[in-house]
Amino acid sequence: MASGNVKPVRIIEGQRTKLTRVAHGIAYDSKHDVIIGTEPLAASIVFFRGGTAGNTPPIRVIQGPHTLLHSPYEPSVDTVHNELWIADLEAKALYVFPLDGNGDIAPLRIIKGPKAVVGTVTGVAVDPEHNLVVATGYSNNYRPGIFIFDRTANGNVAPKRIITGPTTGIISVWHVQVADSKIFAVASNFYYIPSYDPGGYRPRPNCDGPMLPFIGPLGFVGVWNESDNGDVPPRGIILGPASELLHPVGIAIDPKHGQIFASDSVRNSVFSYVLPNFF
Repeated sequence: MASGNVKPVRIIEGQRTKLTRVAHGIAYDSKHDVIIGTEPLAASIVFFRGGTAGNTPPIRVIQGPHTLLHSPYEPSVDTVHNELWIADLEAKALYVFPLDGNGDIAPLRIIKGPKAVVGTVTGVAVDPEHNLVVATGYSNNYRPGIFIFDRTANGNVAPKRIITGPTTGIISVWHVQVADSKIFAVASNFYYIPSYDPGGYRPRPNCDGPMLPFIGPLGFVGVWNESDNGDVPPRGIILGPASELLHPVGIAIDPKHGQIFASDSVRNSVFSYVLPNFF
């Protein structure tokens, strides 16, 4: 219920936390009261007890060569099957780990390859009730979209359905959530062009100086059905000046109270919307 310029109840920060510049994704395991953060700069996943505060070490860390992690972004928790899904941006893969995993462990399953279509992966959400997993990102030919797989898929497997095309309104897509057979995705629609290669060691080809960090139209929150396929417009949308959204990248949902939360990296804010008809 927080609103305005309010202080956090607690802050987890400091060298002992093993947090780097930013956690590009956060999930909460309500069954075990654990906060999970992804660390793309350290190629790691960190786990904290729900009541953690201050410069406190994580209770577990998944990191090392056997994990195959490169740049983990959004995590998604499946408490039904005790699994943790990870969307890895640079590895161009979806990884599944044990929810209680720790150390340098190999993934239980991996979705990756030309048949999987999805290339750069930015978000993931698992729906254990309907045995589906939803990924957001870009296809191998860099078309942005939403990719729907069987939850038990493994290897170089094709998605069941793909939501992509000009009618979707998606230019750049980030995190995603699912509830009640619906997909809630944030389309930042600002195309980010970094000046350096993925390792940050040398300028990209034809780079003649610093580039604008973000270019493009206003971003939005869109809602689709899990059964949608192809060039389908959103069933519901949060968009426009009144929404105050510019570059939304993170999303959380509260179906019980009909709330949608979106974080905006240009506004440096978190916005909350009460839209029970979206659920």
